[in-house]
Order: sequence, then structure tokens, then C-alpha cells
Amino acid sequence: MVLLLFFFISSLSGSTVEIKMLSELLNSFERPLSLFTKVCWNPSMKLHYMSTLGNLEEKPKVNRFIDANTINKHNDYLNRHFIIFIVDINCPRIEYFFKKANIAKKFGLPYKWVIIGKSLNKDGTVPREMYELDILPDSEVIIAQNNGSDSFKLSMIYRIRPQSEWIIENYGEWTSLSGLKKVKLTEQSISIRRKNFHRTPIKITLVIFNNKTKEDLFDLSDFFTDTATKANYRQVYPLFTYLNASIEFIYTDNWGYYRNGSFNGMIGELTNGRAELAGTVLIITLQRIKVVDFLISPSPISLKFVFREPPLSYQNNLFLLPFKSTVWYCIGAFVIILIFIIYINALWEKKKMVDDKSKKIEHVYLRPNVSDVTMLVVTAIAQQGSSLELKGGLGRLVTFLLFLVFLLLYSSYSASIVALLQSRSNQIRTLADLLNSKLELGVENTPYNKHYFSAATEPIRKAIYQKKIAPPGAKPKFMDLEEGVKKLQKEPFAFHMATEFGYHVVHRYFYEHEKCGLQEIQYLDNTKTYLTCQRNTPYKEFFKVGLLRIKETGIGDRENRYFFSRRPVCLARGGSFQSVNMIDFYPVMLLLIYGMILSFAIMIIEILLHRRQMLKNNVF
Repeated sequence: MVLLLFFFISSLSGSTVEIKMLSELLNSFERPLSLFTKVCWNPSMKLHYMSTLGNLEEKPKVNRFIDANTINKHNDYLNRHFIIFIVDINCPRIEYFFKKANIAKKFGLPYKWVIIGKSLNKDGTVPREMYELDILPDSEVIIAQNNGSDSFKLSMIYRIRPQSEWIIENYGEWTSLSGLKKVKLTEQSISIRRKNFHRTPIKITLVIFNNKTKEDLFDLSDFFTDTATKANYRQVYPLFTYLNASIEFIYTDNWGYYRNGSFNGMIGELTNGRAELAGTVLIITLQRIKVVDFLISPSPISLKFVFREPPLSYQNNLFLLPFKSTVWYCIGAFVIILIFIIYINALWEKKKMVDDKSKKIEHVYLRPNVSDVTMLVVTAIAQQGSSLELKGGLGRLVTFLLFLVFLLLYSSYSASIVALLQSRSNQIRTLADLLNSKLELGVENTPYNKHYFSAATEPIRKAIYQKKIAPPGAKPKFMDLEEGVKKLQKEPFAFHMATEFGYHVVHRYFYEHEKCGLQEIQYLDNTKTYLTCQRNTPYKEFFKVGLLRIKETGIGDRENRYFFSRRPVCLARGGSFQSVNMIDFYPVMLLLIYGMILSFAIMIIEILLHRRQMLKNNVF
């Protein structure tokens, strides 16, 4: 009986020391926590435990006891970064409890664990009950090792991969006299202090179209083949040196699209667990954001329609542009007034001729009828002479003013036309403008372009694809980057491409004056690209920190400057003279043709009327 009482008191004393150690350890986190505890203490000890934790500097938001059946029922709406599981490893069926927690992925980031009740083995191995747990680099599992004499050694355990060797970190120690003392290393985040992966292989998936690229990803002899992957891999490669990890490659031929209930391509490799990291950037979509984690945006890749500003005649009738609408209205009113004035003047001169019997009316005199007066004004507008004229002083003054005014207007009009023939249109600014323009459209031949253009549902984007990219009965206008840029140089053409790569080709083939007037219109709403990794991978924070370090040190910027070209700067605007095209004077040709048709129609009508008149004369 005395022996049993001794063991009971010893157990009670040990639990009290554990509670004191736990309270100081939890205080060291310096933030309000949510505690979920699995222990096998008696009710009075549990009450003492709850009372002690209630006196913490940062009182727990939640403090409850759990078991294997309730481990998944804690409030996940709480901030998970503040959740700590406290577990007594000596409890019955603790392996089943750990198994349930492991299935629920409770050992990964952001949960924290404190294990009490059993020490590390003498050979430094972890307790047998924890052998099968996925305590990986992102885990924060503290084992409190009771050294006796009211002291605990605190250690953190993890391993790089499941079933690999355990790695033990010294976290600190606690004694009843001096309290908790953490080692300085714990001041660093786990993503910094655990960055040595000991040459553990990490699988990376890349989008490759040419098998030659697989032989050497650093080979740039064929710069425009798999350019995005080559550029991205150069920024990802230092990550493996940073983590001291080795590389295993998985190649695929597309970025990954949702087909028949699952993703294919690069995203498929991530979602199926075959790869940990994607080495080629991709665009965020609602479907993708649910299945992979996005890390950083290392490269400024933009997908846009690029075109040279077309000649003004492609959008407007050049022969109406020299004057504003108000000026045209004023000229029309002025012509009507002139016809009226000249008609009155012709009447006056005819009256004088009739009154003056000594003067003979010559055939060159302008007769007072509307058709002759109108023809005189038209000849003045066209800067042509007329066989009819006004003979009086007033009439000659009116004629002089008539030709002078239209000479000035004609000079202004002609000068404007010459300038407009060399001008470019700036009216194409939206996708709707592009759809309604006379520009031919083409798209770079890549899987993502084919997917996004064919899957477009927005009316204007859908119309662009159906009417200008892949019209019924015609071959879809998907082409290589170099072919598209050359066509952009020579024709009224808009080409959808990755601008940072496309401008490399522009710099290679375009003359300086041809680089002026390049315009861009974005087709996709969001084209910012990101590196991605497997969702909820234990290496996510390590990837993110490493990639940010690479970006901060300038390695990423150096590669971006090498691979990605900016929009060319215009240095020689107006450096060439362009010949007049058929489309420039197309309206005038139409006017001439319609005029000829109208004249033939009038001639036929006159012939018919003349014959009818002759028939009447014969009858009567």
C-alpha cells in the first residue's frame, strides 16, 4: 500500500513538473494560442493543467481535450498558425491517435506539436510510436525529454522524405530553477534552418517541345525553341544548390488543362504527386488555383496582340479627313450661296443685253439657268476653266472671288491629303476595334494559345477566334513566332505572341523606322505567370524562400534581361516614305466608277427621251 502511494505521489509530482514546463514553453510563443490536448491524467491533474494555462500571459483562445475521434473536429475556422497539439505519448492506443492525425495531415505546416511522457531513445532515435508519421521539413514537433531532477531537454524531429532518416534538432532545455532556455538557432524560421536537404532528389516537371532541349537546358544555340522553359529553369536551378538537393526531371508537352475530369500536362504531374515543383511558369486560373500552390512570379511574360499602326486609310476615308464636319457644312452652304449669287448676276447681265440692242449676245455668256451656274461653280472647285463666263464688272469680280476662295481651299485640302497619306491610324485600342478593323490576325502556335482562344466565351473574344483566327472552312491562323513577326513587318497584320520573346525577333528583322508605331492589345484578362508547386507540399515554404532569395540577389533579373526583350523604342519616326496603295485612293476609284455608271445611265435616258420626242414630231 505504501509502495502504491509512493508511485502515485511520484506520478503526480512528475505531471506537475510537466505542466509547469508546458506553461513556460507556451508562454515563449508570445501569442494567443488554441490548445488541443491528449493526456491520460486524472481529473484533478487535468483541472490543475487547465488552471495553470488560464494564467498564461497570452490566455489560450481555445483549450480543450481531444481523442482520436475528435482530432478532426476542432474549429478549423480558427487561425491554424496558432494551433498546438499537446500529447502524452504514454496514453493507451496512442499509435491509433497518431495515425488519425497523420491521415488528417496535422503534422504539417502550420500546426505545432509538443510530445511529453517519453524520452528520445538512448541511441538518439525517436519513439517507436512515431516511426510511421510524416513529420517532414515543414513540421514543428517538439519532444520534451525528462532528464530527471526536474529538468527537460527539448528536441525537434523531422525527416526530409517519408521513411528517410530522422534529423534531430536541439531546441533548448528547461529546469525548475532556471526555467526555459532556447538555443539561438530557434530564432530562425524552419525554412531557413532546415534548408539542407542532404542531396535528397526533388522531382521537377518542365514543358518541353523539342527533344534536343532535354539534352542541355542551358544550351541557347536554338534560342527560340522552348525559350520560356530555358529562361525559367535558369532561375530555378540555383534553388537546388540553395537547398543542397538533387534534381529529377519529368518532361511534358503542355502546361496542363482540365480534360475528362482531371488535369493533364505539367499540372497533372503535380496533382498526381509525381512532381514536387514546376519549372515552367503558367497563368493563374480558377481551376488551377484549387489544385496547385503558386509561389512567385519570376519573369515578366505578357501575351498580347502586337501590330503596327495601320495607314490611316485602313480605318477612314482620307478624302473626308482634311476638314472637320463643320467646315464641310460651311463649304456646302457657301457653294449654295455662290450659285444663288451667280444666278442673280447672270439674270442681271442677260437683262442688260436684252435692253441694249447694240450688243449681240455671245455664246460664251453665262446663261441664267441652274445647270450652267452649277457647272461654273464645279469647275472652280475642281480648279478647271469654264467656257461660260460673266462679262460685266460685277460678274468678273464674283468670278475672281469664286476661283480665289476655292484655290485656297484646294491648296489646303491637297496639302492635308499628302500628310494624311503618310499618317498612321491610332484608332485601334480595344479588342472590339481589332475585330472591326481590316487587319489580318494571327496567333503564335503554342498549346496555351490554342486552348485559350478556342475556349473563349466572351462575345468579342469568341468572335475574334471564329471570324479572324479560325473562320469556318479555312486553316486556323496559328504560326511560328518568327513567321508571325515577319508577317507583322510586311503586312497590315496583328500577331498574338509572348511579347518579351517576340520583341527579340522584332529587333532582329525590323528597321528602325519600322519599330515606330508598334501597338499592343491584351487578349487575356490576366497573363501574369507564376512558378508553382504541388499543393500542400512540405517543401512549399523552402521553395518560396529560396526563389525569393534568388530574385533578391539579382540572379533572376540578370536572366530576365538576357531572355526577355522590352518594347522597341522609336528612334526614327518618319524615316521612310511609303508609296500610295490601292486602298488609299479606293474611295476616289469608287466615286469615278459610280460617276461613269451614272453618266451612262443618264446618256441612255437622254437617248430614249430623244427618240420619244422624234416619234412625237413624226406623228404630229
